[in-house]
Amino acid sequence: MAAALRSIYLTNTSERQTGHAFYPFPFKFNTSSPESLSFSTNFVFAIVPQSANNGGHGIAFVISPSMNFTGSVAGHYLGLFNLTNNGQPTNHILAIEVDTVKSPEFYDIDGNHVGIDVNGLISNESATATYYSNEERKNKSLVLMSGDPIQVWIDYDGAEKLLNVTLSPIRIAKPERPLLSTPLNLSEVLLDSMYVGFSATTGTVTSDHYILGWSFNRSGQAQNIDVSKLPPVPAHGKASKKPGLLMIVLIVVAVAVFFIVVIVAAYIVWKKKYEEVCEDWEREYGPQRFPYKNLYKATRGFKDKELIGKGGFGKVYRGVLPSNEQIAVKRVSHDSEQGMKEFVAEIVSMRRTGKATTSTDVFAFGAFMLEVACGKRPIEQQGYGVVYLVEWIIDCWKRGAIIDASDPRLEGIYAEEQMELVLKLGLFCSHPNPAARPNMRQLMQYLDGDATLPDISPDSSSIDVFITNNEASSSGSFPSLFESNSTLTMSTSDSVLKEGR
Repeated sequence: MAAALRSIYLTNTSERQTGHAFYPFPFKFNTSSPESLSFSTNFVFAIVPQSANNGGHGIAFVISPSMNFTGSVAGHYLGLFNLTNNGQPTNHILAIEVDTVKSPEFYDIDGNHVGIDVNGLISNESATATYYSNEERKNKSLVLMSGDPIQVWIDYDGAEKLLNVTLSPIRIAKPERPLLSTPLNLSEVLLDSMYVGFSATTGTVTSDHYILGWSFNRSGQAQNIDVSKLPPVPAHGKASKKPGLLMIVLIVVAVAVFFIVVIVAAYIVWKKKYEEVCEDWEREYGPQRFPYKNLYKATRGFKDKELIGKGGFGKVYRGVLPSNEQIAVKRVSHDSEQGMKEFVAEIVSMRRTGKATTSTDVFAFGAFMLEVACGKRPIEQQGYGVVYLVEWIIDCWKRGAIIDASDPRLEGIYAEEQMELVLKLGLFCSHPNPAARPNMRQLMQYLDGDATLPDISPDSSSIDVFITNNEASSSGSFPSLFESNSTLTMSTSDSVLKEGR
């Protein structure tokens, strides 16, 4: 006669709980014949503690004359006995315990042992849970409440009156040597009709107790369990092993995600705050400007107290911006046409729309080009006299050395033909007569090399007009150079420049 079942949940993590699972029909034993008392059983269990290395109390395989355990106690009595009947011969109970709590009153050897119990919980024989490795030829430790499935074989030979108990992890062949091998005469214990099953209990500390598979044979070898078809240990049981660690991991992940979201949001806001808006002309030449972030920081957020003044080109703020000389070094030092183009484009990007006209834009552009290239202001006080930047450049030009007007702080780190182009073009953009100035399109053509700057001698009357008007301006008789309707007479040589339009 044989019995088999799958997946029994004996106890959960409730305190002082008892769980029983028995085959519903009794097995017949002939106590008058020792051979008829033989049996074999094979089962797989799992004990999942409430917290790591802290659970209780264990499972017992039981052969009992009854399935009624009224009056039995949970905890270390394993749901089989109580204080009164523990150890009484009239119990007729055989139990093989896998015990996870050391109970001194029952002389337990430790909190991880296997014991053979007859009529009570003081074991006839017990041993710390281990298994014999057939490959390594030695015993290896085994933790009963690891939460992992463990397989048990219990075999009783009635003729030899010998009981063997063998353990191993699942998927490992049955060890050649049993953990326990004890002489035992069951004819004094068993009755002719006996029930077979399992009992498990919890105490003040708890565990989930599972029987994942079981086979029993009264008349021969028990059927081997196919461990590949066993159900897994339920997830909630596994999770209960280390709930504190799981909670810590979840909190750490949540905090990390929160900070990542905050950082990303702050970065997006920061990028939006300093976002650049390119003008149409920059789509061709690329952005040629001070980054808005630098301007924002230099003016402390464009605060009014940093405002120096305002006019037709917009507001002027006090800052920590790079000087004109630094801009010149940055752009003019590039020994290429592209470097000069970038230099001019950066200056052009500083223009502001308003009441200013195209002519005054070109004039301002020319004046600024000269100031940057020479590292001097348009008008400077030297001793008791005044030096005009335009006159000084023309003087250098007349001497045949217009390059001498360049900023000495540049240390000659530029292409001379480009510097000469900047100086000459700056002069013509700053011409007192608006009609003599090139427009922006022509200006860019000169710088790109798409048009050639008219070859005018520094001694021509078109150059002399600079000096004439500077003298008129110093005497107070010359009209404002920023008035686009100013009328000045030009010599016929000016037509050479006009032909470039």
